[in-house]
Amino acid sequence: MPICPNCGSPQPNGAAFCDDCGARLVDMPPAAPPSSTAPPTPTALSTNCPVCGTPVTPGEPFCDNCGAALRPLAPTPPPASSPPAPLPSAPVPAPPAAAAPVCSNCGAQLDPGSNFCDMCGAQVTTVPAPSPAPVHSPPPAPPQAPPSTPTPPPPVPAPTIATARPPAYPPAAGIRGQLVVQGTNATLPFPPGKTDVIVGREDPVSGIFPDVDLTDHGADEGGVSRRHARIFVQGNQVMLEDLNSTNYTYVNQQRLTPGQPHPLNDGDEVRFGRVKLSFLSP
Repeated sequence: MPICPNCGSPQPNGAAFCDDCGARLVDMPPAAPPSSTAPPTPTALSTNCPVCGTPVTPGEPFCDNCGAALRPLAPTPPPASSPPAPLPSAPVPAPPAAAAPVCSNCGAQLDPGSNFCDMCGAQVTTVPAPSPAPVHSPPPAPPQAPPSTPTPPPPVPAPTIATARPPAYPPAAGIRGQLVVQGTNATLPFPPGKTDVIVGREDPVSGIFPDVDLTDHGADEGGVSRRHARIFVQGNQVMLEDLNSTNYTYVNQQRLTPGQPHPLNDGDEVRFGRVKLSFLSP
């Protein structure tokens, strides 16, 4: 068995280059050419290359003379039984099987793990696996400004609605007009400057002195009460109201309801009990 002059490692017979350091084994005689007859029968200690017939050491994966593969690939043991894995949501393609290394100088197949080619002695160059293409992620979106809160418009003041005011009337100068007793034509004027007067008959005992006194005009015989009726001004209208008298108050033959004022117009006939008068306005 030859010894490598460079590293001193034992080499198989017929090797042209060292399997460990790649040095050329120049002192070794070339391998004998194959016989034209049938190849020698392999023994327990050595076998022959099926391509060139050169004797090789048992266990060598490749022929030291021609580089042919000498041992078949070991069958892959079946996987151990395991519980079925859950099915993935999408099939994942299996990665491609790695190809057997080949010498980049002479093209001979190399034994995995060899540093130099057994045929030409070239140093085995490991081709780095291609790096995966970088994944370009999209640039981050620029930060967005928070939505601005719209400024509410200034409140619009509600239009001022002028409140309708009742028309201002000049203060009444008093009840305009007079009462005229029918039959005697006696004139009974209203007290000047007063807008509310009482019509009735005088009673000194009770201390009642009406503004329009009918005592001298048949009040006792005519059934006139001491506080018989009330004449007053409401706006621009003269009104007459019965004060719950005993013998009632009438306007144009119509009896008034006590406590309910009735308008008094020019020329109306007014009767207090049985005393008749006429209302005349200027």
